[in-house]
Amino acid sequence: MDDMLPVPRAIEEIERQIAAGDLDDAVDAADALVGRVRTDATLRVLAKALFERGTATYDEAEYDDALGTMGEAIGAAEHDRARADLLAERATMQTGGVFVTAERETQAAQDMRDAYALDPTNASVLMGMALMRSHPAIHAGRPQAIVWVEEAIAQAQMECKEEWWHWSALAHLLEEEGETNRAADAYGRMLDLFPFGTGHPLEFVMRQQRKHLQVLRGERLAVFDAGSLIQFDDPPKPPQGT
Repeated sequence: MDDMLPVPRAIEEIERQIAAGDLDDAVDAADALVGRVRTDATLRVLAKALFERGTATYDEAEYDDALGTMGEAIGAAEHDRARADLLAERATMQTGGVFVTAERETQAAQDMRDAYALDPTNASVLMGMALMRSHPAIHAGRPQAIVWVEEAIAQAQMECKEEWWHWSALAHLLEEEGETNRAADAYGRMLDLFPFGTGHPLEFVMRQQRKHLQVLRGERLAVFDAGSLIQFDDPPKPPQGT
């Protein structure tokens, strides 16, 4: 990579290398970038490159280096929102890698709580709080998790960053809570946003979710008549006048 690239462009190129699986090149480029400009943004991309390579090669020492580098990025952040973003990302690293331990899960939950205290409107943090709700450090019920996910979706929509998986999380929570109508609407929005036809690894799963949505919508169209359940493919039509 050109060592003279502007920092934002250099970070973008490293992110591209990570996405393409060119992890050795990404780590080398990120390390060189940090040597040139040491900021929360450059430390973050180095941490991400180390994390991805450490995970791919089952190298726990490099995995720990990634977490330590992200800690440096958190310390270098100048604003609460940036610090909250980085705390949430470190929490994801600690729970999403191949070296998950109870200690790391506890640290991840604490990172999420700290992030939420810094920026309770951050969509990533709100989603993290919802997904980690069962950990004793957060200890929130499903209704509170639903509120957090709904707030995350609203914030993401304001920032034009709406994500299909936000709606997936909401749909599952609502269905578990017995709110079939709202769950069906959330599944529908999830499918509207999902990138079908792009080779996404979850495309088959999402096609199965279409069938599940049809079942939910069928239940919504069911009516009770004299204590018995009648299933309709379409909403019943009112009787025609004579």
